[in-house]
Parts: sequence; C-alpha cells; structure tokens
Amino acid sequence: MKRGCAGDDVDDFHPSVCFHREVLTCVQWSAIRRDFVEALQTTPLLHFTEPKKLWRHSHEALGKWILSQVARDTHSKPAGTGDSGSGAGHLLYTFTSSFYPSDNTLSRGTYDEQLIRDISIKCTAPNNPEIIRSIKQLVEKFNLAERCRRAAAEVRRQLEVTNPSSFCVPVVRTIAAHDEVNRTPTQRRIKGPIATVDVVWPRNIPRDMRSGCPQVSVPLAAYRKLEMSYRHFADKLDGERYPRLTYDKRLTMRAATLVLRYECGLATGSLQLCADPRLKQHLHAAGYRVMDLCASPINAYMGAPREGLHHRTEGCETDETFIETENVPNYFCSAFPDTDCYFGSLGSVLNFDVAHAYNAPEINPDRRPLLLTLDVPYDEDLCEGIFLKLVTDMKRAENNMEGALSDSTNQHFIADYVLVLPLWWDVPLKIKKLLFSGADSNAESTSVEDEEAKLDEIIMKRSAMLKEGYVLTYEWPERLAEAAGEQWPCFDGVFVSGSYEYFCTITNRALSDVTATEVIGLAQPRGRKGDEASSGNSEFAAGPMLPSLSASLRSFYGRPGKKES
Repeated sequence: MKRGCAGDDVDDFHPSVCFHREVLTCVQWSAIRRDFVEALQTTPLLHFTEPKKLWRHSHEALGKWILSQVARDTHSKPAGTGDSGSGAGHLLYTFTSSFYPSDNTLSRGTYDEQLIRDISIKCTAPNNPEIIRSIKQLVEKFNLAERCRRAAAEVRRQLEVTNPSSFCVPVVRTIAAHDEVNRTPTQRRIKGPIATVDVVWPRNIPRDMRSGCPQVSVPLAAYRKLEMSYRHFADKLDGERYPRLTYDKRLTMRAATLVLRYECGLATGSLQLCADPRLKQHLHAAGYRVMDLCASPINAYMGAPREGLHHRTEGCETDETFIETENVPNYFCSAFPDTDCYFGSLGSVLNFDVAHAYNAPEINPDRRPLLLTLDVPYDEDLCEGIFLKLVTDMKRAENNMEGALSDSTNQHFIADYVLVLPLWWDVPLKIKKLLFSGADSNAESTSVEDEEAKLDEIIMKRSAMLKEGYVLTYEWPERLAEAAGEQWPCFDGVFVSGSYEYFCTITNRALSDVTATEVIGLAQPRGRKGDEASSGNSEFAAGPMLPSLSASLRSFYGRPGKKES
C-alpha cells in the first residue's frame, strides 16, 4: 500500500512514493538551478573565464552547497549505531528524505561560504574584493534557504494531493556498448553498455510541468551492482513490508530513485578522488575489512581480495574496468542514507561509529581490522568536517586501545585509514613524503635533497589555489598532524605528472593525470610491543597476526614505509 496504516497518511518509505517524491524534488531543484544561473548571468560585475561551462559549474557548486547543508544536519540518524548485532537492516525505513536541508538545519542558518568561493574562482578576477562582495550579495538575495523551504513544501503538497495511481514510474532501458547513435555526448564518455532511467508521467500532467527531470544514465555494470547490493541488504525486508510489489518493481524503483538523486539532483559529476580499486583489493587480501566512508552505492568498494601493484607492467590494459567484477556486498557511508540504505549505506561519515562497526556481527562478522578509506571530494568545507571527525576518532582509538590492554571487558576496535585527497593542502605529518612522478608511476630515484626541494615546490604551487577567490579558513591539516603525532603516519605519497590513476565509476574508465594527489596511510597504534599481535590475542584480530598497513602500502607502491608501533 502507498498509504500507511494511519488513515490516509502517505507511507514515506513505499518504493513508489520514494520515486515520485524524487521526481518532484528534481523538478523543483532544476527550477532553482535555472534561476541561479540566470542570476549569475545578469549580475553586472560577474564575468566568467569559461562562460559556456557556467551551467555545469553552477550545478556543481549548488550540489556542493547541498552536501554542506546535509553534513550539518544533526537531525539525521547516527551511522553504524544501535544493537551490536545490527547493520544496515535496522536503518531501513528510518531515514526521512534528505536532499533538501531539514527545517532543523535551515533554522540554524545555511553555510554559504563554499558556494561563494566556488563561484568566485570561476570569475575572470577571482581576487577582486568588489567581485566577491557582489557574489555575497547575490547569494544572500537569492536566499537558497527560503527557496528550499518552498520547494520541499511543494513536494509534500503534491504528494498529499496526488492519487497514487497517478504517480510517476521509472523505465530502465539498456544501450549496447557498440551503439553510439543512440547515445548523448555525455553517454559517449561511458565505457561499455549503459542503463538509462526515464520518467513516465501520467497523462493528466501537462508537458510544461514535466521539465527538470531528464533521462539519466549509469554504466550497466553499476546498475547490476545496485541490483546485487539491493538483493543482499534490503530485498527480504522490503519484500515483507511491500508484498504486493514484485522484486523487479521494488528494485527498479529503489535503484531509479537513487540514480535520480545522484545524476539529476546532486549532479556534481566526478568531483571526488578515489583510492585505486587495486589498492583496496590489495588491502582486502592483506586481511582488512575495507569500508569506504565517503562513497555512494555506485562507487563503494565491493570487490574480492587480490594482491596487486600500483605500477602497471608493460602491455597491461590501461582502461581496465572494475565494477564488472565487484560482487561482494559491503557496507559504506554516504551523504544520502534515505536513498542509499537499501544498498548498504550506514549513513553519514560524520555520524559513523567505528567501534560499533568493528564489533557488529552483521557488519564485521569475522572481526577483521577495519581499513577505512576517506576518498574526499573536491570540497574544502566537507574536508574540514570529515578530517576533524577523524581526529576525534583517532583520539578515541588511542584511549580505547589503552583501556583494552588494561581491561579485557573494554569494547575495543582496530581501524586503520587510507586518505586520498587533492594536493591542495600541506599536511605536516611527521613522516617523509614520497614523490611519485611520471607515467611509469615509479617513485623518482633522485637525491634526498632534490626530492625534498621538488616536493616543496610542488606543494607550494598546488596550495596556492586555496588563496584564489574567496578564501576559506580551515584548521584540519594542523589538527590532523598533531593528533597523528609520530605513531599514526605510515605512508605519505605525493603523485604528480600522471602518476596517480583512479577508477571513475560514472564513466566506467580508469583516469590518470586529473590532478596532483596525496595518499596518506594512518595506522592505529597497536599498543606495547608484544601485547597483542605476537600473542595472537583474538580480541585484537581475526588471526594470529594483525595486518600491517605500512607493509601493505609499501608492497603496493614499491617504496619503503614506516613500521607501525
């Protein structure tokens, strides 16, 4: 039933309701985006370096604005909490729609600084105080908070007055890999076959009211990954709750809702660096349970363990695809748990409970040490929140480890981290940075002095972009370095000149030379030598020895790391 048990109230979690609400949300948000572009184009002082790309750049900036508000939504359910035996299953039917900021978030004021910065750096004179002042006035006058309130209210109103028989429905079609004729220019960037999602509107809706929710698409392999995840994480409970819907209908509506959220609503494209899937497989093979903390159901790691190397051998396929081979459902954190929980999301990284995830049988049945990846987006605001949360978790880990060594009843956990971020910041970790440069991906064999001088020059040049346009203040690099001290850092690699490659799930292709990248390994201190790893204490690992993040990164990248303490 699309109506709940309490009279005529709409069942907010019904697959059909979720999809129709997402369509209405996209329509309202598209109107806001059109108005915002018009405001940018008609503001006298604003001139852009790439005016033909203003539509895309403004979409990306507004998508990041949405993410900033979502990150500040304290009304959201905590991620990875609850009974120790529960995983994502107990989170189903608990998250309310989370695209538009909640009234709770809006009442405390919106965070607009990142949006102001994103617009300013696209201007021809990004550091001009008059330009920045003009952008601030535009954003204030445009009043995104009020527009979001009105849009959310209109979505609710239409849901309440629309007969369920008149809800929109999704249609998923496939475009073959060799079919170039029926692909749009954007779809031609995608390798292999494509799954498209179209909205079928009821006949009584006028055509002029249907704009704002165009066809969206993902690689067919990504859609099959969604099907695999849905079957594992939600099919049983969803089937019991909605027995009148067939499996195919439930899957189609859940998956189509998610694809609309990311490809039509958020529409930020590939604004995120990702850890190499081969590295995640390598760490998986080393004995870790690999979990992504900044992911979506489409790009979250769900692969099988496999040892690998960063440096490709001669003749190796350079356009390798990974999502075709992902077949191991895995939990992750994401920004939109209302659409993503049916595919394994535990909620926001900012609410992630490391101790619970480590000790929950459904999430970590064999109690493996966690390897948590932070593949951060190109977003200074989100990086500030994510890494300050990491600082808190690192301090908690140290306190818990000390307690576990003295008190066997203390709930402990083991979690190491791999951070992948654009080389914008100079993170002053107490470990030597390693320079990787050139298409062969090998670390340069230069003298220590030459390498350090080149690194300093590269970091200074790359970090200069943070001083362009409207400058944001942040403190996480120093706070993270202070919390890490000498014990946590075990690897710090800087990749330039095409030496870093990552897999883009939205195009189903491996990309390289996109931006200079830093990969950081942080290994949780294991306590006093001989306390746990040498004794084979099962309270600390699912085996006689803990995996070594330093050794794993060293073997993958081919450079010396630092031994964990």
